[in-house]
Amino acid sequence: MPHPILKVVADQGCQSYLVGCPETRRALLVDPKVGRTKTIQDAASKFGLTIERVVDTHTHADHLSAGQTYAAAGLDVVMSRHTTCLRKVLRVGDGDEVRVGSLRLRVLEVPGHTPDSIALEGHGLAFVGDTLFAGSLARTDFRGASAAQLFESVTKRLLTLPDDTVVFAGHDYRDVLFTTIGHERRTNPALKHADAASYARATADVPGAGNAPEVDHMLALNQADDALPELPSAVVAACCAPGPSPANPAMHVTEHTVAELRDSEPARAAAGHWIDVRDPWEFAQWRIPGTRNLPLSELGLHLAEFTRGAEPFVFSCLGGVRSKTAAKTLAFLGVVDRPISLAGGINAWRDAGAPIERS
Repeated sequence: MPHPILKVVADQGCQSYLVGCPETRRALLVDPKVGRTKTIQDAASKFGLTIERVVDTHTHADHLSAGQTYAAAGLDVVMSRHTTCLRKVLRVGDGDEVRVGSLRLRVLEVPGHTPDSIALEGHGLAFVGDTLFAGSLARTDFRGASAAQLFESVTKRLLTLPDDTVVFAGHDYRDVLFTTIGHERRTNPALKHADAASYARATADVPGAGNAPEVDHMLALNQADDALPELPSAVVAACCAPGPSPANPAMHVTEHTVAELRDSEPARAAAGHWIDVRDPWEFAQWRIPGTRNLPLSELGLHLAEFTRGAEPFVFSCLGGVRSKTAAKTLAFLGVVDRPISLAGGINAWRDAGAPIERS
């Protein structure tokens, strides 16, 4: 089967994932947030996908889940068998499979951040919720959390996956869209502790100390059986444990202007070193001639196609934001040397009168 179709929907640091089967065009939605339903539906429509099943990786305490919106439409909402959520959900446990079309994702129970945390792995991907982040682990000072249990979940469950497994977390706190199991094994400071007891002593977390009134309120709403309005909800807490960022001097991303890149554009494009990270329907409408389309959300599925030490790769998008995230993510992983982002994106390229190719 070709690699899954993947679309990341970000909002205030929260990450939702639309995961589609390329054969049946059926899709799974992971950790949807209230207020982003229209964006998600628009993306599904443009990919030609039908959302068939929804997964909440845990009971969220920092934002409202949109899971019940989909449940009201007749879709299964999947949660851990340990959840205390009062809504009707399809409960799964360790080793169960979540299936959509030809997609097969295995459930891993990974408690620690919450008692009902689960991850999904399969097809070279892992959706880990609030467990393992790029360069850190999750917070464990919420009620019911356990630093020792989290460390065991990560080291004995997630780190048993292949090194090239692409990890998608429930939040993006470093402007890094994804990471890999191998990279976290080698560089994550939290995983340098000898064992779970050592990590727990280092965090000195008191379970429940992080439950501010607004956190408890959000948690109660997500556990209740009442319908929630489809309105934007503020993130009331960070779910990442505080700590030092992993040392990575290569994370500097250079932005080049149109004038700096215009003369070298044909050679870079011919070598496959100019990557347009917009979604396929954007790329189909208009693009810089010769550029290659690797959508930002699916960049992790193509890591083997990048070679370090070669001529620097250039990344571009519509306005320069997504391309910078792409460059920073690949630099963080050490996959690309000296990545370059086109400042101002294709809008700046067009405004400067540089050549544009239209469908």
